[in-house]
Amino acid sequence: METPISIIIPAFNQLEYCRQCVQSILIHTQRPCRLILVDNGSTDGVSEYFDSVPGAMAVHAGRNLGFAGGVNLGLQHAEGHVLLLNSDTIVPRRWLERLEAALLCAEDIGIVGPRSNCVSGIQQIDGLELGSVEEINAVSDELAGKNAGRLTETTRLVGFCMLIRDRVVTEVGKLDEAFGIGNFEDDDYCLRALKAGYRLCVAEDCFVFHYGGRTFRSMGFVDEQWQDLLKRNEQIFRTKWAGTHFDRANVLRRSRLLNQQALAALERGEIVEALRLYKEAITSAPFDEQNYNDLGVVLWQIGEHEAAQEYFNRALQCRPDYADAQENLRQARVFLRQAGQDAGE
Repeated sequence: METPISIIIPAFNQLEYCRQCVQSILIHTQRPCRLILVDNGSTDGVSEYFDSVPGAMAVHAGRNLGFAGGVNLGLQHAEGHVLLLNSDTIVPRRWLERLEAALLCAEDIGIVGPRSNCVSGIQQIDGLELGSVEEINAVSDELAGKNAGRLTETTRLVGFCMLIRDRVVTEVGKLDEAFGIGNFEDDDYCLRALKAGYRLCVAEDCFVFHYGGRTFRSMGFVDEQWQDLLKRNEQIFRTKWAGTHFDRANVLRRSRLLNQQALAALERGEIVEALRLYKEAITSAPFDEQNYNDLGVVLWQIGEHEAAQEYFNRALQCRPDYADAQENLRQARVFLRQAGQDAGE
């Protein structure tokens, strides 16, 4: 039986952006879902608009609870997998189906997110200037065709659009409201999911448009005020996670041990075992660029040139200045370009 999906959208004012977001969901979401609209005490008509959306559940906080607080209020009415969505987004056709397919690729994938035009980290696609829903759909379709079924493992997803498995919601619980109006509550939730044993992935074939920061700006969080908010919440985040057993250093040590075991397997001529160990190392520490690069080298040696280039690129996504991966990717491109020229003669 199909697991339900609940979409939670917390909002504070910004009626026009809310309207665009909700309309895009109603038009472009064929997969049945529960739409939960949380009004955080808006004063510009958002409350009345949410009440008017057909088939949606409108929840009224009465005051601005912030992103985490608004989400948690919505979670009281959610069932199944939970999709967190900012109110200044526009979703294209088949967006939810692609995110769900990514989530269900493996039982240990706990949270997935899309690529976007305005997001931090590896989910960002630079250089996009989109002025219409038609252009958003065109970019989405192109990405889906080019990257169908591809996932990139990560240790961080941004909460502007995040699909969370039902078991994760049950085991990890609500967002931490200590982060107040917003920022770092999504980083915190991702680490909690990782600590619970789940993987995080970017669905490379899914795109969601994001205006970015509209609610914060409307509340006066710009320039110094914005930086102060970031610093304050980053300190809350660092204090919360300081000295915990689950830390990056411990994970990295296990990853490097697996890397050494993979190298030893290669020296024994056990290619399949080496590939398995490299992939386990990546699963252990998906932020560690060395494993991606080393796996790419092995794949190149056995003739899997396209896959090798993908892993070199993933190494550079983790660390753009990683010289080994830069050189490996450069040599791979030169070789394939020359091979193509030779084949054409």
